[in-house]
Amino acid sequence: MGMLAWAFLSLALGGAGRTDSPSPAASPVAAVTEITHERNCFGCPTGSTLVLKRDGTATYTVTGNARQGTADRTSTGRIGREEFDSLARLLVARGFFAMQDEYADPQLRDGEWSSVTAVRGGAEKKVFERNGAGPAGLRAIEKAIDALRSRVVLNPVP
Repeated sequence: MGMLAWAFLSLALGGAGRTDSPSPAASPVAAVTEITHERNCFGCPTGSTLVLKRDGTATYTVTGNARQGTADRTSTGRIGREEFDSLARLLVARGFFAMQDEYADPQLRDGEWSSVTAVRGGAEKKVFERNGAGPAGLRAIEKAIDALRSRVVLNPVP
């Protein structure tokens, strides 16, 4: 088969038969572009939202509660690509993208809740848990996000 015929056949098969390796951008880790961790509880004076982006942007918002007389406060900072990739690898390794969308005892509606959201390949996956009902893998992810947040130098947004 000539090279031109092989090229057309390869295109027709969607690239099947290609011997080159996939680009790094096609990996499950590199496809993660954003990770968000949100926490709150019924009756708490504040909650929090941390948004981490592959471009190094970190935005941390302490969300206020009008009934409690607290207001939102936002800070920003920077994270390294290695730190973001390490967190993205943990999400993949702990099976985040295969987790249920919600972990909660239907009898418990009050109390603490949190959610982790990741954008991978343009698709958003969110896992919500209430009162610690999520699996150990989700707790490990939340712990790693908290550890990273504690290392980020955050500057208040005026």
